Amino acid sequence: MTAAATRELEFWSPEPLFKGETIFCLASGPSLTAEICERIRGRCAIAVNSSAVLAPPDSVLFFTDSSWYEPRRELVKSWQGLVVSMSRTAKRELPDKVRRVRGEGDPQALPSFSRGRDVIQQGRSSGHTAVSLAIALGAACVVLLGYDMRFVEGREHFHGEYKGPRDVSIYEREFRPGFAGWNAAARAAGVDVINATDGSALTEFRHVSLDEVLK
Repeated sequence: MTAAATRELEFWSPEPLFKGETIFCLASGPSLTAEICERIRGRCAIAVNSSAVLAPPDSVLFFTDSSWYEPRRELVKSWQGLVVSMSRTAKRELPDKVRRVRGEGDPQALPSFSRGRDVIQQGRSSGHTAVSLAIALGAACVVLLGYDMRFVEGREHFHGEYKGPRDVSIYEREFRPGFAGWNAAARAAGVDVINATDGSALTEFRHVSLDEVLK
C-alpha cells in the first residue's frame, strides 16, 4: 500500500477547539447572503459545501462527498481555515490539509452525540451533519443559517451550481423528518441549537432572528 493510500484511511478525532463558543453553521439555502455572512465575520463558523464562496475565509470548511470536492480542489487547497471532510479522495490528495472524520448513525433512530473518538453522528445531508461537527468541536450553542429546508421561488440554493431536475418533495419526505430528535439529543449534550434562518421550514429547533442572536 502506498503512503498516500495509507493516509486516506486516517481518521481525525474532533477536538473541542471552540469549547463553550457559539458556532454558526452556514448551509447553502436560498436565504444565505453575503450580507449575512459578513455579519458573523470574526465569529466561529462552519461553511458547508458551497456556502464557502460567501463564508468568512477563516471558517471551518466542511463537506462530506468527493463529488463536491473534485471540481473544487483549488478552493479546498487554498482554504485558510480548518478543513473537515468524510471524503477519502480529499484526504488522499491533501493528507495534511484535510481532517477526515467518520460519520455513523441510523437515520431512523434517535441521534447520539457520543459515538467514539473519531465518529460523529451523521445526518441526511452535509448541513445536517455539520450540526454534529459543531457539537464535537465544543459548541455551547449552534446557530443555523441557510437552513431553508424548502424551495424558495423554485430555488433550492443561493447559487446555481447544481444542475438538473430535483424532487421538490425531498425536504418534506426525507430532510426535515431526518432532524427528528436532534433538539432533545443536543440539549442532553448541553448544547442549544437555534434556527436563525428567515422563513425556514425546519421546526425541530426554536427560531430566533439573527438580530437577537447577535445582540
